[in-house]
Amino acid sequence: MRVLQWFPGWVRVEAEGGYPERLLNELTMAGVPVWRVHRRQEWVRFSCLAKDYRRMRPFARRACVRMRTRQKHGLPFWAHRYRHRRGLAVAVVIYGLLLALLAPRIWVVQVAGNAETSSQAILDEVSKVGVRVGAPMERIDIKALQISGPDSLSGVSFITVNPRGCVARVEVTERVPAPEILDLSAPSDVVALRDGRILWMEVRSGQRLVMNGEAVTAGTRLITGRVTSDMGEKLYRAYGTVWAETQRQITVSVPLLEVTQEPTGQGILRPTWTFLCWDIPLYSDGPLPEGLLHRRQTWFLTVKGMRLPLGVARDWYLYTRQVKTARTPAQTAALAAEQLRREEQELFGEGVYTELSRSGALQGDAYVLTAVYRCEEDIGVEVPLDGALPASP
Repeated sequence: MRVLQWFPGWVRVEAEGGYPERLLNELTMAGVPVWRVHRRQEWVRFSCLAKDYRRMRPFARRACVRMRTRQKHGLPFWAHRYRHRRGLAVAVVIYGLLLALLAPRIWVVQVAGNAETSSQAILDEVSKVGVRVGAPMERIDIKALQISGPDSLSGVSFITVNPRGCVARVEVTERVPAPEILDLSAPSDVVALRDGRILWMEVRSGQRLVMNGEAVTAGTRLITGRVTSDMGEKLYRAYGTVWAETQRQITVSVPLLEVTQEPTGQGILRPTWTFLCWDIPLYSDGPLPEGLLHRRQTWFLTVKGMRLPLGVARDWYLYTRQVKTARTPAQTAALAAEQLRREEQELFGEGVYTELSRSGALQGDAYVLTAVYRCEEDIGVEVPLDGALPASP
């Protein structure tokens, strides 16, 4: 009710002397709405619309009542107060236009419910039906997405969009993977991927060809799908696990003199203002010299952890210079050891391995570090029956 009264404006009136009860009765009979009537001894206070205040003067004279306004509220009085500030009026008009233009559009797209399917693949799919930043919310074709989404996204069984204000929330239900069914119809062998000594084997299908403790070389057939018995020869798919003790070697090389490109601290700045789906450049376009180092910084507004499509990106294109770094043999050996540690983690991960030996020496203008490891790993790999060994990783 207060909002409806604010637009036409309302006043708080005090009526003193005479017969205020007669004034209120005549206002009611004339259809003039009043509210919040409060009586105290010789005066009465009530509220009415601003446009009705002048209508009450004849009634006040007949009731011998003197009226005056105590408070003024509403849009007409607010506009009169700021009538000389034209910039404020322009700002209000611009705000209203922006609100009418941007309120029904998508500001944020959220993806929920996906674990195996990438969020970018889902965003690419929903953009086909109009779910993208800056697009009108009412143009989203949810039915089409529910039909085409599971067909285009192999790991998704159901997908839909729940619009909430300016946020389009994409809800995804992923498929439950079916249990793997071993296809025994294609005959195959299991061969050794690399040299090693057999520790133990678990044969689930086929015939075992080697024993525990036996040394094998890469390409040796460990389990065969060609089984011969009194009933004759039958072909199966060889399937099993073969753990063996193997040796691995890692070699790293670090130069004594290294030439790198480093920024000079001077460059070209190209800022860009992002608003919804528009990237507005704040620079004059022109060709860039070759060989510049590119760095990007972004700042976006966030509300309750959601990044709004309103921000600034700064692209720095920095000039570089060649810097020669000379290292001592001790520094080079330390860098080689650190690089070797990273390659160990990449190659072995959480596997079982033991370092057998490590040797390093200067060879020309570089320090070469070599380490040999004893590992325990599954060396069995399935190949077509009587097929060739695949390339070793």
